[in-house]
Amino acid sequence: MSFIEKYVVEPLRYAFSDGWKLLIGILLLVFNNIITIFLYLMFIETSPYISIVISLINFFVSIVILGYYIGVIKNTLKGLDILPDWSNLGEIVKDGILYIFALIILYTLAFLPAILILKVGSSLTIGGDVSFSSSYYSNLSTIFASIFLLLTVVLSYVVMAVTVLWVYTPLATVNFAKKGFSGFFEIRDILKKKISLDYIVILVLYSIIYWIIGLLLGIFGIIPIIGTAISLVYFYMFYFIFSIVFFRAVSKYYLKKERGE
Repeated sequence: MSFIEKYVVEPLRYAFSDGWKLLIGILLLVFNNIITIFLYLMFIETSPYISIVISLINFFVSIVILGYYIGVIKNTLKGLDILPDWSNLGEIVKDGILYIFALIILYTLAFLPAILILKVGSSLTIGGDVSFSSSYYSNLSTIFASIFLLLTVVLSYVVMAVTVLWVYTPLATVNFAKKGFSGFFEIRDILKKKISLDYIVILVLYSIIYWIIGLLLGIFGIIPIIGTAISLVYFYMFYFIFSIVFFRAVSKYYLKKERGE
């Protein structure tokens, strides 16, 4: 089986193996968007709590969708070629909640150094008293140079962190589905034993596909009202299908590495 057949064609066939299960996920995302827009337009001026209600609805739908992706990974790891059953909502919600908490912890730890560097650096740079003395302009140029250096350091760190997370998170997600919450944080094992050129190619390939289709849908969405509405529906269809295909591909790669191939 060729690379494209194994990591693109087969996962795509898998995603469309059960149209009903696929439709449920797409409708869940579409109706969530419709309900959000409806509640916002109808009650935003009359109820100060509507934003909280909208956030809770969106959060619950995110939990369910993410939990379903974990189900896709679990089925793949078990060697099953069927989409997860929506009737097992309890497990889907549980997996979704745990996965969101894992993501929050990981991203907090990843970006906390940048926040601390920015906070401490800004305090040292502009926290002092700059008086209108003969050295005012000298102090000012020093401050601007320090701010530039600080922003360069922070942006460099953010780019590095985003790149590492882009590589790490998909495999950590599969490890989470296999081993539970703690499996998401087996950083050394994942980075050392699971990453190869094939994996990077998978990430790059799917990133290119995502941005090309997203760009096309964005261009179509420029058309007033009808174009925007249709573009949103197609985006949710694409997003849900794409995520299933992507996690199926990464899971198959994970199994390959587990077998030592």
